[in-house]
Amino acid sequence: MKKFFTLIAVAAMAFAAQADVLTVCDNGEYMSNVFPIYGLWADTEGTMSQMIYPAEMLAEMNGKQITEVMFYTLNNYYEQNGENSTDNTDYINFEGATVQLSLKEVEQNGYDEYAPAAVTEATIVATVVPEKGSSRMTFVLNEPFQYNGGNLMVECKIIATNGDWGTTYFWGVGLDYNTSYYEYVGYSGLDYDISAFLPKVSFTYEAGEVGPVEPTEKTDAPSSAKENYVYNDGNLYYNAYTVTLIETEPSTIYYRVGILVDGEYVFGEWMEYTGELNFDDEGTYMIEAYAVAEGKTESDHIWDGFTVSKMVDVEELFAGKTVANVRYYNLAGQEMQQANGLTIMVTTFTDGTTSAVKVVK
Repeated sequence: MKKFFTLIAVAAMAFAAQADVLTVCDNGEYMSNVFPIYGLWADTEGTMSQMIYPAEMLAEMNGKQITEVMFYTLNNYYEQNGENSTDNTDYINFEGATVQLSLKEVEQNGYDEYAPAAVTEATIVATVVPEKGSSRMTFVLNEPFQYNGGNLMVECKIIATNGDWGTTYFWGVGLDYNTSYYEYVGYSGLDYDISAFLPKVSFTYEAGEVGPVEPTEKTDAPSSAKENYVYNDGNLYYNAYTVTLIETEPSTIYYRVGILVDGEYVFGEWMEYTGELNFDDEGTYMIEAYAVAEGKTESDHIWDGFTVSKMVDVEELFAGKTVANVRYYNLAGQEMQQANGLTIMVTTFTDGTTSAVKVVK
């Protein structure tokens, strides 16, 4: 059963809004005995009504935390016009029923009349046992509910009852699409219906949690530079490498090193880059790296591969050329008897050419 009520003489009284209260659906001319609670079935556990309030109605609360939700019976209309109704159906007309409130932001803004379905997995936020004869049904939330600007589904469900029931009419508005849904287990099983009605509601809210701003700009990728040197372990020479990772913009670089094993690279853990990397152990390597700048997402990844291999002697290093003599110099340019630490090895060949390479021994 649904009654239609049209305001004949609207004495529009401005709602004395507080900074922390948002009231919507206060300018309509409808009432319903089904939403937000179906009083005739308040004696049946599981009776449930859902209402989806569109985001544009709630923009004022975007980013805030809801702390209280209040619905108004039809007597609120008479109150706004300076009188009280004498009809008990214009007040809460059932008692002993425990009503559970759940909230959830949803993408949909209503229910399809051909395939209505309840919204699932809403967050339970409060319960109340409405007082018979009251003109309000108020839920004080157990914990604030963070609202982030979407369509808000509000569900009222009977979870306990003492068997009492009675028609109660709530005040609200009619829309041009189906915004509300209810269901209950009747004599012949599950029954449900949809409606283009939204009850008047006041949301009390407070400052919400401000989440981190998600960056949209990507960090510029770093680059890598390799420098070849000869390493001597006391017995053999190795064609070794120093790798430097270079930031493109002020950022932190992270890297990991992989070594080729049975045809596949086995990578170690990610580490923060703090300085040049030296590779003098025999093997085939791959360095993967990316950068992250403050306020940006991580960069594209870069890869650099190389092989550290051993050589029998100096002549092999220089592709078979005949060595005339080899001299060693420290980084200050002073000649040394033999390589010691980081040394410049200058090789002179029989064809008159020379080559200088860094040697670590």
